[in-house]
Amino acid sequence: MSRQQSNYRLLGLVGNGQFGRVYCGIHRKTGQLVAIKYLHRHSLPTHAFLRELHCLMSLAHPNIVACHAVEHGDAGRRLVLEYCVGGTLRSHMASPLSLPHILDLMSDVLCGLAHAHQQGIVHCDIKPENILLSYSDGRWRAKISDFGIAKLIQNQPHPKGLGQTGSGQTGSPAYMAPERFYCQYSPAADVYAVGIMLYELVVGQRPFQGTPTALQSAHLNQPIPEADQLIAPLKPIVAKALEKLPARRYATATEMLEQLRSLDPLSLVSPSIPRQQPITYYPYTEDPCHRLPEPGKQLKALAPAPGDQAGTAPQTLIAYGAQLALLQQQSFSYCQPVLDGPIQGLYPAKTGLIVSTEHSLWSGPSPDLLTPLTTWSTPSMVDIAPDHRWAAMVTPQSKQLTILRLNMARQADKHTAQPTGPSVHNSSSLKRPLCPDLDFKQVLVIDGGHLAIVGHTQKTGTQLQLWNRRGLYLTSLDLGITLGQLTPMGQPHHQSYQWMAVDVHAPQTVIFLTLKPLRLSRLRLNISPTIMLDLPWGYLFGNGAGRILLLDRDLHPIGGIQGPTGITAITPLSCHELLVATGHPGPTGGGAIHHLNLYEFDLDMIF
Repeated sequence: MSRQQSNYRLLGLVGNGQFGRVYCGIHRKTGQLVAIKYLHRHSLPTHAFLRELHCLMSLAHPNIVACHAVEHGDAGRRLVLEYCVGGTLRSHMASPLSLPHILDLMSDVLCGLAHAHQQGIVHCDIKPENILLSYSDGRWRAKISDFGIAKLIQNQPHPKGLGQTGSGQTGSPAYMAPERFYCQYSPAADVYAVGIMLYELVVGQRPFQGTPTALQSAHLNQPIPEADQLIAPLKPIVAKALEKLPARRYATATEMLEQLRSLDPLSLVSPSIPRQQPITYYPYTEDPCHRLPEPGKQLKALAPAPGDQAGTAPQTLIAYGAQLALLQQQSFSYCQPVLDGPIQGLYPAKTGLIVSTEHSLWSGPSPDLLTPLTTWSTPSMVDIAPDHRWAAMVTPQSKQLTILRLNMARQADKHTAQPTGPSVHNSSSLKRPLCPDLDFKQVLVIDGGHLAIVGHTQKTGTQLQLWNRRGLYLTSLDLGITLGQLTPMGQPHHQSYQWMAVDVHAPQTVIFLTLKPLRLSRLRLNISPTIMLDLPWGYLFGNGAGRILLLDRDLHPIGGIQGPTGITAITPLSCHELLVATGHPGPTGGGAIHHLNLYEFDLDMIF
């Protein structure tokens, strides 16, 4: 007989482990986001499952992942756990963390361990992969997960003070205390693992490397390597946490926590831990290739028109103020229609072009043949579906969502013999009221059938409200962090369900947001970017001061360019060419277009 249907719908795979898989899921009725851990019967026997369940149910602490429910199904047992959008600590270690941030995270871990030890539980597998992050109260907070090999502390201590003897050697050798290799465990073994993590976060690598056999020998015999990044106030703390003999380590996690918290903030002289060579920004000294009467706010590459010959030079559409211009190689032309207000969005396709302002949509087969598609009186935010068949419009003043059906059928204009572009099915437009307490910032079409409304709340930061194109509300996702403008990732016409945004409270930190499943990861830069691009060879970040930072696909620096000041938009012309728009405030500031050839800069990249 089939088991009862799960109360949760799966949204995507989060990760694989030794004993099962972890998915992101959502409660079918409440919309609560959870992590669902499927446990394989053949790899995790019943007694081990019950042990982990006992640990989770007996622990209630803000720095330990909470267990919400247990389900049984045809596919096996599953634990329904608290979902942490920040992913694992390991995923945040690609970008250097500030020293205060490191100490905060390690303090969180020690708080969670102190609670577990007080309940008679030794985790036995503390490592960055088992530390999950959530964002609240202005910072990332650590939560301990995966108690699959946890041990219970017996009432009677081991006669040699080494804790109890386990049934087998399990764990991660890189983070195992010396006694763990002999199947002995105690709270001091968890403290040792925290010491390894603290060293790794500060220095950038673990103190000991190699095969499991080499790691065992190193943990047992080798001293802690010296490292310049390990500043004086931290050295005695790390040294005591990594003592070979458990009796010489901190007796409890609470004791190490008190040592970390006793550090004088003024003694932490380095606000961040340098692990990379400073990035050189090579100067750009050329004059602009074109001038504009106003700053260019948007740049978009246009797809070749039907019938264009192969090898035709690409065209770039430039939006400045309420007007458009076309750039093709050295040919520059102003388009005739002047729209009813500053241009907000450009949506080019092979079949034509749609342009949005705060009060209207315009469409046409080319920028010179735009005509009004529909208008409205109250300023609104708009985004267009990839196939141009519908548009989502949010009106902040009236707190309303409107979904416009766009008619893609085209009729030939009797005077120009040109297609007139799409029209609006006003009679079938849908209007839905929105939450009055949300400060709306952006509307995003996710794919051909769904959209997200981005808003801010004082309590939970940025919130995503998910709807389908038929006006049905799906759920809301509270991110716990306040993000700036979301920039889509992935190549045009390919939905990657990923965006980039700046952390409003830490403007040098870029947050990568993935929707399927929901995940946040961070990247700390040496600039505060206002422009972000996802390119085939990597990532580009630029700011108004003219600094352009280039990273490869692994987020390693390629180099930097000190470009023209006042950058307002950037778009690629080819794999090695950038078109940069600039502008300056003031009534006579005007704007300019610059052409940057990446071959002319000493960048660490192969085109």
